[in-house]
Amino acid sequence: MADIIHFQPKNEIAAQKNLENFIEHCRDNLTLYEDQGGWQNNNWQHKQKNRYIAMTFSKYREKSNPANFDPLNEPYLSFAKAYIRYNQSIKAVSSVTNKMVALRMLHDALSEVHGVTNVLQTDGLVIGELEALIKKRVTNKDRRNKVGYQVEILLNFIRDKRFVPALQSWKNPWPKVAAKAERTDKESRKWQDTRCPSMHQMLALADCFANAETVEDKYWSSVITLLMFAPGRAGELTGLTVDCLHRGENGALGVRWYGEKGFGFTVKWVPKVLEETVIEAHKILIEIGKPAREAAKFSYDNPDVFMRHNRCCTSHYFGENTPLNAYQFAHAMSFSDDTISRMENKTINFSNASAWHIVGAHESKWVQSLLANGEPTYRDLAGFVASEYQNSDWPNLTSIKRPIWESLVIIRDREFHKEFKVREFSWRLPSVNELNAQLAVRDKLKNPPETLFQRMGYKDEDGSDIRLTSHQIRVWLSTNAERGGMDAWQLARWAGRARINDNRHYDLRTKDEREQQARSIVEFNERPTALEAIKLNLPVSYKDLGVNRIGIADVTEYGMCVHDYAMSPCTKGGECMTCKEHACIKGMPETLERIIRLEKHVESQFIKATEDKSDSVFGADIWVSHLGWKLAHIRTQRERLESEDTPEGAILWIPPEHDPSPVKRALEQKDFDIKVSSQDLVEESTVAMLLGIENA
Repeated sequence: MADIIHFQPKNEIAAQKNLENFIEHCRDNLTLYEDQGGWQNNNWQHKQKNRYIAMTFSKYREKSNPANFDPLNEPYLSFAKAYIRYNQSIKAVSSVTNKMVALRMLHDALSEVHGVTNVLQTDGLVIGELEALIKKRVTNKDRRNKVGYQVEILLNFIRDKRFVPALQSWKNPWPKVAAKAERTDKESRKWQDTRCPSMHQMLALADCFANAETVEDKYWSSVITLLMFAPGRAGELTGLTVDCLHRGENGALGVRWYGEKGFGFTVKWVPKVLEETVIEAHKILIEIGKPAREAAKFSYDNPDVFMRHNRCCTSHYFGENTPLNAYQFAHAMSFSDDTISRMENKTINFSNASAWHIVGAHESKWVQSLLANGEPTYRDLAGFVASEYQNSDWPNLTSIKRPIWESLVIIRDREFHKEFKVREFSWRLPSVNELNAQLAVRDKLKNPPETLFQRMGYKDEDGSDIRLTSHQIRVWLSTNAERGGMDAWQLARWAGRARINDNRHYDLRTKDEREQQARSIVEFNERPTALEAIKLNLPVSYKDLGVNRIGIADVTEYGMCVHDYAMSPCTKGGECMTCKEHACIKGMPETLERIIRLEKHVESQFIKATEDKSDSVFGADIWVSHLGWKLAHIRTQRERLESEDTPEGAILWIPPEHDPSPVKRALEQKDFDIKVSSQDLVEESTVAMLLGIENA
């Protein structure tokens, strides 16, 4: 992208001049979309991965027709182009469609009120007409909210850039509608009932992977498997690389993942029971994609050179600039066996006009363009390959800036085509639409291809064809995570959602399930214990932990903390396991596993310090004391949590004498008698256990 030069309005000049300067700045200094015809073109496109979002500067029309449209009137047309180019240069977004709708609405409102389309004429009457147009043209409440949001941004822009400095403020009057998963109307209820896949459908997907025999079925079932171990978007699959598998320090298997919609890089951990399945899917995709990776790497290493594949019929010494005859061309470009057979029957001399006539009769535009300048050469074919398969991000993947030949899901063009031969010299990434075509029949097509389920003979429970989308797999995983009581923050991280609030869009538990969860809370005759509150996602108070103070405890990696903002800032710096204000709770999900990992880390550091001490390394003896003290506390808590004598829900503290406050230390140094308060008392057995391990 070109360097961005921000436009700064000048307060001392007239609004007309200010607007002219803004348009001139965007037209002459910004270069975005110059490759699409620039300022003179009224139809730009924003590319997002494998799809293009049109930005047509046309007047409002009920049915879109990019080939035939009436452009916006001047001088508004120039302002609209400047507005889009300016904002997209700062940050290119896919929501530009609603920006275009807002611009068309304002154009028509200006025309209706003042008879001219000049943004300088924007006033209260125009804003009133603008609201009326939105109500009339945009019937969907959710979309009306989004269009209104873009109109608010547009009007603020006009005022802030001082085109109309006195323009009244306007707030989007249409509220954001509730998530469809939370609505109770009849249409939403029907949608909710069918949106979350059944267990039968999910097991059918698993069976497809287990029983796949053809290369096509193995490929698509492996791709789907990578969406089944954790919630992911189908568009994120193209960001997976051949080295995406990762073993954590604890031995757990993870997949390096790039989350869309602002989430970024992460590692999605694989459940233990699915590790072998994910490894096998990864192995299959590595094998199937190998030829495509080799083709992409060859094109990068050898620009202007055509990759000679096993179907090429020329000799090894055939020159790059030597014209190809029709037979050689057909073999190099992977024509069908039927076409090549007809050429052989037509003539013995494959370079004569009759053989070329068969090739020239091919209706594809790419063939016609290659033959436009006479008999093509291998160098011409290399140019075709570059134009066909190298995009603007070449040689990198769009999301992660890694070479495309490192993609895990890469395949060749026509890889699984039923009629045409695969193009040996090609490479491409699968689209979301292709994946969805494997999960549900595309009824709108005249001859829809068979789905993965149809090819393998799987039906739904009622005998009909199974129909799913890649997004429904994500919904199923999220819904079942909610059923299992997964923490909202953890679920958002697992699914790659930048906002925890987005979990609600994927929670499709039934009405009865939601009522049962609410009832499980209401049915308590007394306040739930700390562990019960944690499992119900309820706040845990200090009193639940036995601390006679008002407030809510904070959740840590290893338990609960009762330090609050009314106190001085925490001085522990994350050393929760040696802090008297931290409690471990037996049965609290995942805390024991984390404590075990922490114990192993500290133990390895303790062993290293002990070895350094034996070698008389300066300062090592102090570290041995410190790490031994820390390890003793961690190990004690771990053994208490694992002990059968410790009841479920037990709250385990460390002795307060082991973590005296700075004030107590200062008083003790002055020989003051410091008594332990009743709130600080702990069981003698606890102290004995702790001291016994330390002395050992």
